[in-house]
Amino acid sequence: MQINPNLKGQLPRVAPPIPFHDPVSQLRGWKLAIPGGRPLATPAVVDGVIFLGGGFGSYDFYALDAQTGAPAWQYQTNDDGPTAAVVAEGYVAFNTESCELEILTVAGRPVWKKWLGDPLMSMPAIERGKVYMVYPESRGDHRHYLACFELTTGREVWRQPIPGEIVTAPVLAAGKVYITNLDGSLGCFAQADGQREWHEPRQATSSPVVWENQCYFSQRHEVSLKEASGEVVQQMEYMATKLSAAGTESIPFAGVGGHADYLDHAKRLRGSPMYRDSAGRDATVGFGSHKGDAKMEQAQRHLGHGHVSSLWSYQGSKPFLSRGRLYSAHGDTVHCADPRSGEVYWKQRLSDSRATEVLDSVLTPPAVVNGKLFFGSIEGHVYCLTAETGALRWRCTVGEPVLFQPAVVKGRVYVPTHAGSLFCLETGDEADDGWMMWGADARHNGLPE
Repeated sequence: MQINPNLKGQLPRVAPPIPFHDPVSQLRGWKLAIPGGRPLATPAVVDGVIFLGGGFGSYDFYALDAQTGAPAWQYQTNDDGPTAAVVAEGYVAFNTESCELEILTVAGRPVWKKWLGDPLMSMPAIERGKVYMVYPESRGDHRHYLACFELTTGREVWRQPIPGEIVTAPVLAAGKVYITNLDGSLGCFAQADGQREWHEPRQATSSPVVWENQCYFSQRHEVSLKEASGEVVQQMEYMATKLSAAGTESIPFAGVGGHADYLDHAKRLRGSPMYRDSAGRDATVGFGSHKGDAKMEQAQRHLGHGHVSSLWSYQGSKPFLSRGRLYSAHGDTVHCADPRSGEVYWKQRLSDSRATEVLDSVLTPPAVVNGKLFFGSIEGHVYCLTAETGALRWRCTVGEPVLFQPAVVKGRVYVPTHAGSLFCLETGDEADDGWMMWGADARHNGLPE
């Protein structure tokens, strides 16, 4: 393993992977424990190399052999909490939750970095020599900005003020940048000069996927229900679509979604184990009481989250398109629908729990490749379904919560866990390929064939 020669001090070394075998699914592979046991984000797997941050609270970033898991090189950041990395055009981009955007070569050589603001809870996107990032101006006006930088030099090309932090990452499609803010507003900007095309309140709870000039996103709704104790407000979440143009109507897909207790801050505060876990993780990195410029009230009110660590890992019910079908995981249920009509082709509930309230999203967003859906669960499973019918092909138990979407490359599923492990599962089909990082590639728009 190579270590960056500019670094000083002793870096935590990665122990060799150990073989993994699930006796039920019969899947084999390996398991790698990342030092520190911290929550891991989706790895990027490109040209036979895994690029992986050491987790929330970590100062380490790793490159590993995609076949064996053996370390190739290791880099140490000045700030903690590397996000999911994006890899494109020979460069690796990631930001730390604490403050900085970092650009390395795929060989691990530092190119440039910028201190942007505190905290950074979303990841960057890359296309055509530009990197797009959202940050708070913590040393200035404390507003949030969507900015574009030259990938090779770090020169700022443009920036635009926005209402606050965004959900997961910018999405790049057809020369535009699409974002969903934590307050539920949805925006579209020109990649070339940052011109604001539109930015509208939409009650959105996920970043969008863009297909045939339509934006598809999950959307929060509130309904009043009469119960024995009186009238109560119930949070609901449905898939919705709008034309990618200013002022166009949002159309909800009533059959795709349902009850969404995981968007209710009061319920999660009262009963979610993950909410309590996030509070403890915030405290370990200095966000115990003060959340910096996070504008946390937006997330509490709209998404049911109140911590930097939980928003660092929040992906919402992010939809993806493949072969003319729309796929999403809401809470504990996977849906497949017609993106034009909203007709539901199938849905599958996947959970071991019998609880009446789903206070934490059970399933990750799906990775959709080779006519299959791959996703993880907070209950410690990895699933593979047939995309056409929703039939279960296999369920593999890894025994650790999976919060981030897996990567799927050359017949291997790379699964990061909340407990700090990276699993590699051999599917036996090399056509299971193409989902190289979160959102498939550095544009985060999936692979909408």
